[in-house]
Amino acid sequence: MSLLNTAMWVLAPDIVASRLIGANLPTAGDQTQAPNPLVNTYPTKDRRWLSLILLQPDRYWADLCQHLDRAELADDPRFADAAARFEHRVECVAALDEIFATRTLAEWRQRLGTFEGVWAPLQTPLEVHDDHQALANGYLPELRSDTDQPFRLVASPVQFDETPPELQRAPEHGQHTEEVLLELGLGWDQIIAHKEAGAVL
Repeated sequence: MSLLNTAMWVLAPDIVASRLIGANLPTAGDQTQAPNPLVNTYPTKDRRWLSLILLQPDRYWADLCQHLDRAELADDPRFADAAARFEHRVECVAALDEIFATRTLAEWRQRLGTFEGVWAPLQTPLEVHDDHQALANGYLPELRSDTDQPFRLVASPVQFDETPPELQRAPEHGQHTEEVLLELGLGWDQIIAHKEAGAVL
């Protein structure tokens, strides 16, 4: 299973809806209370978001401060180690908020390009439709409606023998009614009578 595909699967309603409405759904949360400020999201100058996933915060803290052009924070007693950053998490998040707000996402991509810790820009559900990795791995297969209109669904992350599942669109409402009734032994005259009575589609 792919972690990216699994995350997309969990967010499938948002991803599919974003393409249908051409926009992203609103989100909410309180980032100031993150127990580990280095596992959190921060807005950039252009109102994009970066996610830090530094599960070993003490290992990466000094290097992060260097990449943020704020080396002095590594020696700040409030942020000296994970315990101190937890105790002063509101101040630490506020400091990181202020720093990340000084550059655009493109600038942070360049600045953090050599940082060894795990970080990534947050993509919106709509942006996932253009994500090279998601497309190359077949996580957003394109299907066609009964009117031949293209649309995408998020593929299931579960694969057996390294074979991804094949998606197909759901049948239209009542698409197989006649076929099922014929299999049950009804004749066309009976089916037409049921249709005229409004009993079936």
